[in-house]
Amino acid sequence: MRSQRERSVLWYEQPAGSWFEALPAGNGRLGAMVFGGTCRERIALNEDTLWSGEPRDTVREDAHLHLDPARKLIFEGRHAEAEEIIQQYMQGPDIESYLPLGDLELQSDKEGEITDYRRELILDEAVVRTQYRTDGALQTRELFVSAADQVLALRIESEQPLNLTISLGSPLQYAVRRTGSSGMALSGRCPVRVLPNTVRSDEPARYEEGRGIAFEAALHVTAEKGRIESSGGRIRVVSGRGVTLLLAAATSYDGFDRDPAAASLAGRPRALCAERLREAAGLGYSRLKERHLREHAEKYGRVDLELGGSAADSGADADALPTDARIRAAAQGADDPGLAALFFQYGRYLLLSSSRPGTQPANLQGIWNDKLQPPWCSSWTANINVQMNYWPAEAANLAECHEPLLRFVDDLRESGRRAASVHYRCRGWTAHHNIDLWRTATPVGGSPSWAFWPMAGAWLCEHLWEHYAFSRDEKYLARVYPVLKEAAQFGLDWLVEGPDGFLVTCPSTSPENHFLTADGSQGCVTYASTMDIALLRNLFGRCMEASRQLQKDTAFRVLLEQTLRRMPPYRIGRHGQLQEWAEDFGEAEPGHRHTAHLAALHPLEEITPEGEPELAEACRKALKRRLAHGGAHTGWSCAWMISLWARLCEPETAHRFLDELLAGLHPNLTNAHRHPKVKMDIFQIDGSLAGTAGILEMLLQSHRGTVRLLPALPEELAGGAGPGAAGPWRIRDRHGMEGRQAHPCSADLPGGPAVPSVSGGACRDYSG
Repeated sequence: MRSQRERSVLWYEQPAGSWFEALPAGNGRLGAMVFGGTCRERIALNEDTLWSGEPRDTVREDAHLHLDPARKLIFEGRHAEAEEIIQQYMQGPDIESYLPLGDLELQSDKEGEITDYRRELILDEAVVRTQYRTDGALQTRELFVSAADQVLALRIESEQPLNLTISLGSPLQYAVRRTGSSGMALSGRCPVRVLPNTVRSDEPARYEEGRGIAFEAALHVTAEKGRIESSGGRIRVVSGRGVTLLLAAATSYDGFDRDPAAASLAGRPRALCAERLREAAGLGYSRLKERHLREHAEKYGRVDLELGGSAADSGADADALPTDARIRAAAQGADDPGLAALFFQYGRYLLLSSSRPGTQPANLQGIWNDKLQPPWCSSWTANINVQMNYWPAEAANLAECHEPLLRFVDDLRESGRRAASVHYRCRGWTAHHNIDLWRTATPVGGSPSWAFWPMAGAWLCEHLWEHYAFSRDEKYLARVYPVLKEAAQFGLDWLVEGPDGFLVTCPSTSPENHFLTADGSQGCVTYASTMDIALLRNLFGRCMEASRQLQKDTAFRVLLEQTLRRMPPYRIGRHGQLQEWAEDFGEAEPGHRHTAHLAALHPLEEITPEGEPELAEACRKALKRRLAHGGAHTGWSCAWMISLWARLCEPETAHRFLDELLAGLHPNLTNAHRHPKVKMDIFQIDGSLAGTAGILEMLLQSHRGTVRLLPALPEELAGGAGPGAAGPWRIRDRHGMEGRQAHPCSADLPGGPAVPSVSGGACRDYSG
């Protein structure tokens, strides 16, 4: 049986030629993409609060005046007219963009013959290592980003003297200055406005003096058996055998509602960088690495998964192949269960590297972005994508990584209250499809099919509940209950009586999709989309359960119960499918990438095969219809398919989509998002993290008070070995305790070599 270390390494035989081949490192706040070049090394840098813009009020004071006219048109079936009103009078400005910090570059004077090259990311250490020989002399570079000490550390060792030129640069406006005899710092200020990547412009970024986020990246260099020279904004190491670089970065961001250009914040980036570098330099590289390894191992090491690693089609051990070769082989149909296990742990690594307590949540690209106009602003896209990022957080035993999103939801409640009140004259709080650093809660410009969707609050609240479901921490529940209640209050006020007497949402969209009306025209705005109803049913149910657990708000709980009885049921359409809209419309794009109406099946618990078999069958038919017309053609959509089919207990179909996801990955094992309307390769982290969650769904499900072990395990993944000799495998609770007494949903299952080895997973606690 291969060791954990052998199963936790991405490795390559050549430097990265593009962003999609570079290897990511991060501590939740500071990110790096390591290219592993020989004569020239590029390390692309990010900081999670480096965004364009500043606090601003995006509400439209007159939006509420157009709500009732739009509803009237919708109920009359005049969808196009309603959409025109909504887009013209009820939507607002675009959000801001997440920006790259810049590049740390190392240039070597010597260009000799390169042999024995290996570049690797060691997941259980969170270390990126590049090693090769130049004219026979060994050189090793080792990089990590420390969460314990908040610095990036790079160590270079060589058997022959090194002559290096080190520089810092940025695509933003910046200046570089010398800091002492062995350091330099890059400082600048972010644009006050960056146009979305969908807008073509010769000047996509607008800077204004004295406005926007200020930033700094500071570097400290030490060299053994050599000297350091500094001039012209660069550092030169001459004849060094061992070189250590420490880098810190910070911005003037101090909250979504504070002006980052305020005089009181002017010195913040420089002071933070200086403090972090001083403390890190005092520890030294060996101590920094020791502290980093210990901190990372405590979290990453909680879960182990082995699914087997033999590539049956090639007759070779797949672990002996470089990672990019394994992906190419998977694309050609090779059977490589070990790649699925590596991908699973890589997803946990990516979440741990991009979302830590006190940081911003993982955005569309985690924390790794090199573009001034990143795809879709690299925002928090709340109609599916940011939720997918956190599907594995609890079950994959990384509950701490959930904290940034939970705190984000609490922040969003503040701006969301004004959006609810001014836009819609509703109580509580709401949010829409696109959210940026400034917690923009209003609908942005663009087609209402995606821009007008006031259900983000209801969906994000499910994450607050999930954290409680796994922890059973009633103090936490009491703290977040007001957030849940206010989101439910918005839902209550947003519902209106529809044509058939039910309480419905209106206007309503099914994210990014269009339907066909009776005359054959396309529409996107109607009433009571299935996703809306599922989200509100789920939210109301969570609030009712919280009310019971906390023994409070009885009257509110009764109101929710009464409202649920007046909401429309789930409906089955002409094809036997779960309807996507209240009316059984035809689909403008039957193979659409979104399956929003199936959120009731996953990730929610509104429909289960055991509880609602007829509706579960309708979900199955809806999925088959999507796929028959070319659905699941994007990475994140394919990842969602794994979980949907796992919920339906169809292991072979779930495995088919896992195979498709693995076959379409970028060489660095990240999710490749290929949008049909965007002619470019894109990295989105949602497919990576949702793919990890999908593997978990195949192995363990816990919902509606029932724990299911191996509910969708395909034969192809049943070849893992148990710990040590063949024997039982165990699912342990998030604290590593076994048995029913320790955790009511823990379980042992006889198995041995016919089932995978899983240890350290987590499931909901149903002790109540």
